[in-house]
Amino acid sequence: MRPAGELRPPGIYAARDELRVEGLQVADTRTAAFVGLAQKGPLDQPMRLRSWTEFVDNYGTDLQGYLSRAVEGFFQNGGETCYVVRVAHRAKDGERPGMEHAVCAERVYLDGWDKPTLKVRARSEGRWGNNVWTHFTATTGAKALLTMDLDVGAGVAQASTTRGFERGALVKIFDRDGADYVIITEIDEANRQLHWSTETPVRRRYRAAGPTYLEVFEFELHAALRDQREVHRGLQLSPMSRRYVERVVEAESHLVRVEDLKTKSPPPHFLPIDRPAEKLTGGRDGADTLTADDLIGWDHGPADRRGLMSLVAVPDAAMIAVPDGVLWLKRTPGPAGEMALQRVQDAMINLCENEKDRFAFLDAPNTIDIEAVRRWRRRIDSSYAALYYPWIEIRNPAGELVAVPPSGHICGIASRLEREVGVHQAPANAIIKGAQDLTIKLTEDHMGILDAEAINCLRMSTGRGIRVWGARTLASDPDWRYVNVRRLFIMLRRSLMDGTRWVVWEPNTPNTWDLLKLSVNGFLQTLWGKGMFAGGKPEDSFFVQCDAETNPSDQRDLGQMVINVGVAPAIPAEFIMVRVVQVMGNEPVADSSVE
Repeated sequence: MRPAGELRPPGIYAARDELRVEGLQVADTRTAAFVGLAQKGPLDQPMRLRSWTEFVDNYGTDLQGYLSRAVEGFFQNGGETCYVVRVAHRAKDGERPGMEHAVCAERVYLDGWDKPTLKVRARSEGRWGNNVWTHFTATTGAKALLTMDLDVGAGVAQASTTRGFERGALVKIFDRDGADYVIITEIDEANRQLHWSTETPVRRRYRAAGPTYLEVFEFELHAALRDQREVHRGLQLSPMSRRYVERVVEAESHLVRVEDLKTKSPPPHFLPIDRPAEKLTGGRDGADTLTADDLIGWDHGPADRRGLMSLVAVPDAAMIAVPDGVLWLKRTPGPAGEMALQRVQDAMINLCENEKDRFAFLDAPNTIDIEAVRRWRRRIDSSYAALYYPWIEIRNPAGELVAVPPSGHICGIASRLEREVGVHQAPANAIIKGAQDLTIKLTEDHMGILDAEAINCLRMSTGRGIRVWGARTLASDPDWRYVNVRRLFIMLRRSLMDGTRWVVWEPNTPNTWDLLKLSVNGFLQTLWGKGMFAGGKPEDSFFVQCDAETNPSDQRDLGQMVINVGVAPAIPAEFIMVRVVQVMGNEPVADSSVE
């Protein structure tokens, strides 16, 4: 095909671009997702956060659970991005909230005729909203002179200026003898005219020489929570207005929302009356009555997702932790509490196994009974989950030592090691930052017993701090024994799915197969060079097959193209065997080997 610069006589030349093969990129599996109780924040809506400060701003400090400490531990141990799903016991759609449900604090404000006009609600459910102070204040805005007389029933005024007047604004027309109020529906800047609906007509005659004035009437909403203060100015009650109170407060406020109750009082009496600031009331957390169903939630489609299942719509969440799943063991000791925790952890695992692109970090019960932990582990068989024991002790904001589940801290370690080394690095032998102590000091014998059950222990070593001392999944299949192996394949799945989308709608022919193999081979070669695969040579570490054998004619007729990819993952060296041999007449010689 001749380049455009070499075109000679005028005519038609083929200039179709060659098929562009997109290179594969290593998928990011460092993002975690946490589900649990929080002081405030949106319910059942995953929110992306990039710092502990963002969490505090959006969700407040700790309530009754472990979510905040888990998120803090995630960022403290090197995590960079996570999602948070706040849950509570709240009424189902169409159900009237009861005293056991989470509801927003609120207050209804009356207008000049003592009719309900506006309802102010806390931005989210919870008792935190009971500390929010609010009040309204009437103000005035732009002002102009009437330049032509107005007759009774008029719907347009000639003004000295239209600057500062907007559609939907409440305007007072007045002279020294009286006043009328209208809502602007249209502004003719060129002719300096203000139009309003004749449904609210002028009831008396106004003379331009009066003089007669036109003045915008507005109001302000003041909201405050401790040292956080907001003032929303220039508000109007007409939906036509750019400053309609519902829209403006929804967009600007971090503390409250406003609902227009559509009072029938006429202007200006429909405005909320000035009164001293008052607290919102009636906010409830719905935390004491939280159930396993609240944590698990459901997925009834994009418009109706709750709890853990809302993470179905968050494809980049590659690690999942539900630190508040253990609450029932504390609130309801015994079989009932154990059943609730098991339901939550089963739901986590089911989500990971169904999606096949995320991994669950599970917390063992907080107990000193080693046999109880072993029994708990035997309930689970999955390569998409790992169990960690014992709990760690950290300092809470008051400086007190408190026991918390370790899953959030482990997610942070996994995220940091993936960033620094790669997803093939086992999330183990790393110091747990923020951990001051363990709830139980495990002996070597205990650790050996638990390790044999694939329970990842946390270990305190003199001079080396508190470390993660295990990287086992809960799989009975030895091929999926290690956390980093499963997470490596999660990364490969994501990378291959994203990096081969260019093939869709391409011809299902040997030429496309070769291009696809070339792209995937190059990607795997790069990963092999980073040490992610076992084997001294690429051909010993991975293979890619996409040919007539994987794509027979009957399969191609169905519009399907199949590529087989196999890799040999690098596995951790769990045991260092040291042999000491005494050579007579010489110093002892140490010979170490890795198994």
